[in-house]
Amino acid sequence: MRPYRRRKHRRLFFLTLTVMICLLLLNAGRLLRYRSEPKVIAVVIDSTSSMMKEERSILDLFEDITHGQVVSAVLRRFGQPDELRFHNVDNMRGAVDSSRYLDALTQTKSYLQERQDDRVVVNISLGSYSPTPQETKLITDILELGAVVVAAAGNDGVPESSYPAAVDGVICVGASTNGIRSDYSNYGGLDILADGSYRTVQTVPLPSDIGIETHSRTVELNGTSFAAPKVSGVIVKMLQLDSSLDKRQILEVLQDTADDMLGFEQGSMNRLNALAAISGKYSVLKKTRQLLLILLQAVCVLVILCAVLLLVLHICEFTFRACKEITTTDLDEWYNSNRRESDLVL
Repeated sequence: MRPYRRRKHRRLFFLTLTVMICLLLLNAGRLLRYRSEPKVIAVVIDSTSSMMKEERSILDLFEDITHGQVVSAVLRRFGQPDELRFHNVDNMRGAVDSSRYLDALTQTKSYLQERQDDRVVVNISLGSYSPTPQETKLITDILELGAVVVAAAGNDGVPESSYPAAVDGVICVGASTNGIRSDYSNYGGLDILADGSYRTVQTVPLPSDIGIETHSRTVELNGTSFAAPKVSGVIVKMLQLDSSLDKRQILEVLQDTADDMLGFEQGSMNRLNALAAISGKYSVLKKTRQLLLILLQAVCVLVILCAVLLLVLHICEFTFRACKEITTTDLDEWYNSNRRESDLVL
């Protein structure tokens, strides 16, 4: 009996070991397939200067908000990249330092040379009107290495865009508001526009006489700096759906699916339309949204018709009652007058 039991346990052991090896090989295969797919990396070259300088004080308990923090948050919200690499370009005084800016571009170029399989989207929400040859050369090299560079047009409301947005090959983004160009947005050489608003609510709990009391403030910011990362985020999502897209194809999709802009050939970016153009899932979502809008419009029309019908019925009822009262009054007066005449005759 013992040899039989040992043989039985041995078979069970080998069977379990075989199943474990198959599972490990299967998981490894999946892992290798996952690693073989190119990652979509977002590079944010920006400032960490405060956006709330006027609101800051010794007694201010709310968290400070920096320019780069907002840009990164907007990009993540619209695109969710596999990795976000942030390069701070500020000096010790909190101003943009040209050498640190060029160093960030150099590091981005080096990364592209080392990781040629990854798709990289570079967002630059800063600029000037006097570019240096080194800046132009580095950005051109980055573009030639296959990266998509997106930059803010500027907030001076002039018919030209700042650099690097004005560099050939860079996607130049302006700001729009409700279907028109925002007054502050530069508008020279734009490739696409996007909503330039950013809004967030900050809360902080503080002790009080009644326990813990929550204080809050609403932060509202506007600028092409926040329109650019929205475009960058959508491009990140597009590349995650189809990593073979090049910069020309991406720009064509963005422009072809954009909402019309008053006075501009370039439209305002429509995220759902752009993603639906390259993905069946988002196409179904778009159709579902359109169907819901149609149903909502039909319900609104039905409610308006019912309201009008009720109003007409109330008017008719009021008119009928008024006419009835007038007729009754006239009949009473006629009866009383005839009665008085009869009394006089008698």
